[in-house]
Formats: sequence, structure tokens, C-alpha cells
Amino acid sequence: AQQNRMKLLIERAIIDLCSSTLLPDKMVIADLGCSSGPNALALVSVAVEAIHGYCLQFQQPPPELCVFLNDLPDNDFNTVVKSLVTLRRINDPVVLTGVTPGSFYERLFISSSVHLVCSSSSLHWLSKVQV
Repeated sequence: AQQNRMKLLIERAIIDLCSSTLLPDKMVIADLGCSSGPNALALVSVAVEAIHGYCLQFQQPPPELCVFLNDLPDNDFNTVVKSLVTLRRINDPVVLTGVTPGSFYERLFISSSVHLVCSSSSLHWLSKVQV
């Protein structure tokens, strides 16, 4: 149930992002608190599919995509990296991927570099948005 709600929210956010401005030729997506295991790519996969679907529907070339998965350094990033290979292989154009270990309480990305941030369970720990 929660995963379906997240899917709808991400799809709506992608539509808003793509339709409110000129579609960028490059987009960066980050998942904060991705964990590891079978659901590590769930949110970013929805975002990538939504972007490709939007571009197909409106006959626009899809942007180059860069996907970052973030979690605490103790996460099993070996498993995460293996799943990233699958994400890159099934998407065209090529999706560039990476991991960003660290706490989201600290700065993880350069200013104005991320178009969409998603998180399924880690943001409930925040009392305010960190910028």
C-alpha cells in the first residue's frame, strides 16, 4: 500500500517537474535511505520509468539520467552496486548511477544539482528540511 502511494507521488512529481519547465537534457535523481536488498531500486526505478513514459507520451527525447543511492556507510553497498548494473542495463538512454554513503543530515550533493529526491522511510526522522 505504501509503495503504491509512493509510486503515485513520484509519478506526479515527475509530471510536475517535466511540464512546469522546459524539460532539462540532464536530470539527477537521489534516493535517501535506499537500504539494500530487493527494494533498494524501487523508488528510483519508478522515477526513471515515469520520465521515460512522459517523454514517450509527449514525443520528447529523454534526458540523460544520473541516479544516486544514499544510505549510511554501514549499508551493504556491494549488493546495491550489483543492482545498479541492472538499472543501467534495462534503460535507454544510459542511466549513470552511483552511491553516496553518508548521513542526509550532512551535505551530500553540490548546490542545485538534484532534480528529484525521494525517500520511503528515512525522512520521518527529520524535524526540518536540510538544505
